[in-house]
Amino acid sequence: MAGRLEAAVVVVTFVAVIAILIVLVQAPGALVVHVQDDSKEALAFAKVRCTSPDGAQSFAGQTDVFGEAKWPGLVKGPWRCQVEAPLRYQARLRTGLATVVSRSPAIWVTNFERPFRVRVKIARPTGSPRAPLAVRAVCKTDLSKGEAAASWETRISILDNQAMLFVPPGKRCQVGLVHPELSVGEGPVALPELACGEFPCVEVPEGGAGEIREITLLPTAVQWEALRPPPVPDAPER
Repeated sequence: MAGRLEAAVVVVTFVAVIAILIVLVQAPGALVVHVQDDSKEALAFAKVRCTSPDGAQSFAGQTDVFGEAKWPGLVKGPWRCQVEAPLRYQARLRTGLATVVSRSPAIWVTNFERPFRVRVKIARPTGSPRAPLAVRAVCKTDLSKGEAAASWETRISILDNQAMLFVPPGKRCQVGLVHPELSVGEGPVALPELACGEFPCVEVPEGGAGEIREITLLPTAVQWEALRPPPVPDAPER
């Protein structure tokens, strides 16, 4: 009786091991979306959404510091993925396919061109109070190709009167001081316009991907005062 029990235990063990091996062999590999820029550097905080072959499942996330968004144990088959780069890249949505198979990971790699950066220095008029003025870049685009107007607005630092603008490479842009459209933060604007007849503007020649160019704007005291945002009121006492 003891011998039969031992034999049964051995048979059950072998069957369990074989079953586990079959499951491991047939298990689907992970779906990995790798996002990088044109210099092959990992691109973090890109938004990724992948949809299953039958459209019934969808997973969304952001790339990590290694430029990857990954999901294990998904349904096998071709997954359709979309990647949206951070705003400063001002790039169109990228779409691709990655086929999930057994054991091996399904990897889709996509690239985004680095933006052209313009460092703006503002010469604060003597005696004018420090203020976070708004500065904006507006770039020329080919409307016949369906390109939207490219722009970027941000505020200058009250410490050094400088700001960084991000625009698409290969575009000629104008940079100038403006009344702000964005109340907080930075990014593209809905109305990409400049009032160059009223406030200082500078033409910026087109630049390459990842290139940095410096310009200086020279507002008068009257222009500075006209663009200076109103002071923030103190919080009410409780």
